[in-house]
Amino acid sequence: MRCSGCLLLLLGTVALAQTPSPAREAKPADTATYQNSDLHFSFEYPAELHPMSPQELPGSARTARFSNDPDVGTTDNLESGQCSRRLLTVGETGAGPKGAAWASLTLTEIEPACIPPKALKSKHAMDLMLLPLVRASTQVLGMMPMSPASSYPLELHRVYMSAAQGQPVQPGDLQTTQETESIAILATQVQDHILTWRVESNSMRLFGRILAGRVDFGSGTPKMLFPGYLGGDTAF
Repeated sequence: MRCSGCLLLLLGTVALAQTPSPAREAKPADTATYQNSDLHFSFEYPAELHPMSPQELPGSARTARFSNDPDVGTTDNLESGQCSRRLLTVGETGAGPKGAAWASLTLTEIEPACIPPKALKSKHAMDLMLLPLVRASTQVLGMMPMSPASSYPLELHRVYMSAAQGQPVQPGDLQTTQETESIAILATQVQDHILTWRVESNSMRLFGRILAGRVDFGSGTPKMLFPGYLGGDTAF
């Protein structure tokens, strides 16, 4: 299928965002909640992350890996929404007492038409597709893996995750950002769709809070998006 080779691009590029749906239930003051009635899931994230356009989101790792190649995002009308839809794009550019912590969070839905039918019918085929894709999406020049790419259960779903940290090299001038940042890509299959989370931050504390956001697929107790610990600084 023509679109199946575009999943790597979809995991790392940014299209249009929608304002997160308001929460239906009470929640702590320091979190906001995105809810999706079509896919029957919700996701909590730090309240200081506010809606931003994809172009406004901070994150030099994205810029470093995906250049301004005019052919990127146009071959299969990816930017027109035929293959993917941005569900949530939120960010922060000045959190913390130092006013220097930033973070971005992008949640994307990939349509079934862009997913190989074999992967939708076979767990093994989905493993073979998503694990390499999340790993490749964090392979940025100047950044090193924070842990091996892995998968783990979340309610009745399996989440694939990869993370990296370092000083990404900017395209063109081969200069680093002079700032250590972290990036994580997560993906899971939901009702023949694929959901992907892209998280970037220069603060491990904020990075960890986003990854600790609870996800509820309606099939059990809500769980943290990533239940592990990646370590790192807590400067902000």
